[in-house]
Amino acid sequence: MSSQRGNVSRTRAQKHKNRFVFKNDLHDKTPQQIRLNAMHVSTVCQRCKEQIEWKIKYKKYKPLSQAKTCAHCHQRTVRKAYHVICKDCAVKAKCCAKCLKSADEVSIEAPGPTPREEQQLQAEMDRLVKSFSERKRRAFLRYMQKGKKQPPAEQDEQELEAEEKAKRVAHTRDELLDKIKQLNLAEEDDEDFDDEDDEEDDDSEFDSEAEEEEEEEDESDEEEEKAQKKPTKAK
Repeated sequence: MSSQRGNVSRTRAQKHKNRFVFKNDLHDKTPQQIRLNAMHVSTVCQRCKEQIEWKIKYKKYKPLSQAKTCAHCHQRTVRKAYHVICKDCAVKAKCCAKCLKSADEVSIEAPGPTPREEQQLQAEMDRLVKSFSERKRRAFLRYMQKGKKQPPAEQDEQELEAEEKAKRVAHTRDELLDKIKQLNLAEEDDEDFDDEDDEEDDDSEFDSEAEEEEEEEDESDEEEEKAQKKPTKAK
């Protein structure tokens, strides 16, 4: 580009172009990087969430080495980088944990379950579906892994049109228990249906046996009649 005053237009193309997309774990397979990529950014507004996700994507995220002091409760309970208040205070005040904007002004990302809570829920669900048949157990696992669509927040029409697909979130414990009850009821109905089929099979077997006996009696009567009608030869 020329240094001439007013010459701000450039005809040539961009000199440096990336041929491949940047991957933050291409040469970094450490547990910390894997944990950062799997981290769910919550208790922040949409703008702050995008900023933190950008830092994680391009390896600019710097995790805390020790807990930080919360701006509300003044306790060392802030364990996530770039947050100024802890998770409990953010949920209680209904505000963003990074920019402190209220939920009335911006939409706040709901906090997700901790890894310990996820493990407890998984163990409880495994114990409950242990008595299920293989088909129903697989159906419940698919239902649990698929999750549900996140309910849309109050947004403008333009924002709703921009969001093509709603993000899915994990089912709650009550929803999973309701699904288990439905599968239990379905299994009981299947057992009743099987019992009715067995009774019908028994009745059909009894009817078939009776019909066979009647056919044998008819055949024996016909043979006796034929034997009586045969003429005797004269000596």
